Amino acid sequence: MSSGSLSAAERDILGSLADVLIPPATGAICASGAGVSGVLLDQAQSYAPDLPERLRGVIAKVGNLGPAQALQALKASDGAAYDGFCETIAAIYFLSPQVRAAVGFPGREPKPARVDVADLEELLLPVLEAGFAPRTA
Repeated sequence: MSSGSLSAAERDILGSLADVLIPPATGAICASGAGVSGVLLDQAQSYAPDLPERLRGVIAKVGNLGPAQALQALKASDGAAYDGFCETIAAIYFLSPQVRAAVGFPGREPKPARVDVADLEELLLPVLEAGFAPRTA
């Protein structure tokens, strides 16, 4: 499978690798428990369609090593790929509303812009000074 979603076997490997980074702990949700290799991966893929291909690259690099050994080997051989993988797993993990609630992070919420009228006047001053004469082609 070279495009589209990850296969079940690839998702299993991804879940094992992700659980090394975000392991089970008392009162915490592990990566696979949050759905990093399941529904959250599907959600992340809707934002980044190339995600499965990038994750396949990592899975191919780690080969048949155990998850902890695989991540250590990846870090030693390709630090940039390791860093990118860790950031990707964390980003997918925080797509979970349960995870965000557990750590007290509501996610990115829209905030109204606060614009001071004095700032607008300063920005518009050159326009006002130039006048509103119609432009000719």
